[in-house]
Amino acid sequence: MGLLEAIAPLHFRGNFTGDTSPRTWLSTVLFPSAAGRIEVTQRVMLTEFVPVLLSFYLLAALVQLPNTRVLRLSILPAMSMLAWRVSTRYDYDGSDEPGYNWLSMSVCWFMSFLMLRAADFATSTKPFVRTQFSALSPDAPKDFSTQLRGALLNAFDLTFNARGVGWDWGKSIYVPPRSEGLAVPKNTPPAIEFLVAFLKTQVFFDFVLFAQQSWTLSPSTYPTHKYGGTIFDPDLPPLLRYGKVAAMSILCPIGLCTSFQATYYAVGFIGMAVFGQSQEQWPPLFQEPWRATSLGDFWGLRWHQVFKRAFVVSGAKPAARVFGRLGGLVGAFFVSGLMHDAGVWGAGIGTELSSVTFFFVMMAVGIAIEVLLQQKAGIKVQGFWGWVWTMSWLLVWGSYIVDAWARRGLIISKMSADNARPALYWVKVVQRWVELHGQPLA
Repeated sequence: MGLLEAIAPLHFRGNFTGDTSPRTWLSTVLFPSAAGRIEVTQRVMLTEFVPVLLSFYLLAALVQLPNTRVLRLSILPAMSMLAWRVSTRYDYDGSDEPGYNWLSMSVCWFMSFLMLRAADFATSTKPFVRTQFSALSPDAPKDFSTQLRGALLNAFDLTFNARGVGWDWGKSIYVPPRSEGLAVPKNTPPAIEFLVAFLKTQVFFDFVLFAQQSWTLSPSTYPTHKYGGTIFDPDLPPLLRYGKVAAMSILCPIGLCTSFQATYYAVGFIGMAVFGQSQEQWPPLFQEPWRATSLGDFWGLRWHQVFKRAFVVSGAKPAARVFGRLGGLVGAFFVSGLMHDAGVWGAGIGTELSSVTFFFVMMAVGIAIEVLLQQKAGIKVQGFWGWVWTMSWLLVWGSYIVDAWARRGLIISKMSADNARPALYWVKVVQRWVELHGQPLA
């Protein structure tokens, strides 16, 4: 825990104390006290939340039309202020019971990502062009009214399509090749294939979440939610203590991966079944990230690339202009860290740059080490030892971000009602079997 103690001053509680130092101003103004949030209402959703979404949709339409940059830039400040307000002023948990603060966290994270994409739309100097699956046929008239109608229709896709599938700007974003299938009968409609995959992935996710929730958390001297605790148990001997940390730190990305994948399948099912989209518009999201043999391989190819353009536009490019390619690498991961930290703030006890943003910055450091090894020593990180290096680097620094989430009570998140959880149902089945045929479970 020595590293945590060294960087503990970077824990931003977000509480105003009267201090006017830059750090306190940042944590107070940008991330005010979560304790002062008020419960969100239907009126707030209609008058404040929905306008943010409509503004985003408007920018998605305008960025396809020439000579609209000034108009787009004029929309961005008002949208940013409103997005900040709906993120920091309202509580979306909907319950005082433990396990629901992931809702407010998700809103803060979602709004942060939305604003990164909105900034991309607003500042782009070239119109976005849809090269495939466009609502307009290639021989459609070029008059303004027709192009406006096409932009409005294509904007629906652009708002959801963060990887740029079918758009000219998406060519630089890696898309994994399609697998052989999702273990369903031949000739199954793609929409049904996605529905089946969603159900299977959701069940698997619930078992992973249950496994994570089976661990006991310990009291912590660091900022901790009343329902949270640290994954570092000081009462355990070192081998068991760090074995527990490793197990929980491994389960967390598995849960994230399956959760993202289940959501992707659900949205893809709706896109194909309701809006008539093709399966080509929903390529695979991940490419077996557990097989990565370098950090560059993991983050550049195997992990999902949904956020890539937002981080490149808002972080990599500005930083690279000042600090060169290395600065661009750090800039992209730094913006990623800030976006994830904004989500952490929503969990209720402030941001934590020393764990969340720090994790992503260390990913940039690790990739820089790989590049230097190849350039200076001719050593390419790959193969078995590359896999060991990659998983070890992710595990060591990942334990701090998992601990930050655990201390905010996110480990006990209730994603669905207890009576609808497959894992809990299976536990009841096992308990009943033991009661009938063996010794009761301890």
